[in-house]
Amino acid sequence: MPAPSPRLPKISVIQSFKVAAELGSLAKAAAQLALTPAAVSQQIRQLEEQLGSALFVRTQSGVMLTEMGKEYLRYVTEAFDILHLGQQNLRHAASTPRLTLYSLPALASKWLLPNIAQWREQCPDIDLALHGTHTQVDFNATPADFVICFGEDRYPQLDKQLLFFNEVLPVASPALLQRFAGQDVLQHAPLIHLDWGNEGRFLPDWRSWFEAKGIDDPPTQPSFSFNLTSLAIDAAVAGAGLLLGQRRLIADELARGDLVIVDPLSLPLSKPYFLAWPQRSLSQPGSDALIRWLTQLAHS
Repeated sequence: MPAPSPRLPKISVIQSFKVAAELGSLAKAAAQLALTPAAVSQQIRQLEEQLGSALFVRTQSGVMLTEMGKEYLRYVTEAFDILHLGQQNLRHAASTPRLTLYSLPALASKWLLPNIAQWREQCPDIDLALHGTHTQVDFNATPADFVICFGEDRYPQLDKQLLFFNEVLPVASPALLQRFAGQDVLQHAPLIHLDWGNEGRFLPDWRSWFEAKGIDDPPTQPSFSFNLTSLAIDAAVAGAGLLLGQRRLIADELARGDLVIVDPLSLPLSKPYFLAWPQRSLSQPGSDALIRWLTQLAHS
């Protein structure tokens, strides 16, 4: 058999192989595909020559897959499943408008999700896809229509809407405060730190807070460190330690009593949160409503 070709076979040839493999008969495959048995047989021969492997063993009752044929059928079936899924998704997208919003994960889970039902009330006919990410969004390589970002420096060419400034303040779980009852919790409880990498310089840390409090040399305390704000909040709720929590992101935990404010002194973040989008996103159905909803939510 000749050496395999690097070119992909025609989709019609692959379909003939798939149907013949599933039915175990070239004649039945020909009937289903509205072709002659000779045409299907020729397509199978072409495919075998192109792949450089025999795919079928001919028998008196029809055809049987070789081991190579079984292997190839698995790939073909998976490829057709993906094509069918893509077709279904495109049909759904055509019938139901959708907006795709990218956001920092903590904002998505702690600020947007508790209010997500409001979007359905305001725009019942527009689907909303929410993606959490820390990486800079490439609007040409992703389905993103909008992004909620920390500061505006990452997207200098995009249109933007200021959402809100945030602040941090010390909070703890009731269980942690109970464990340190009768002691100065700020002097003895473990501290929860956030590691935001390069963006960390815009987030007040415990050293900054103690300095603002007038404690120049805070005591050495055990600590935990997290790179995700949502993990740090969950750790504080679990009683792991004291957290400098962003007020907007811990609003539900404070309202439920899962966290309580340990000291009223708060420090502002150095940058606000923005909603950003390329000009083309405004042509999407519901885009004005999304900007309006997020702006109202930020100001509420």
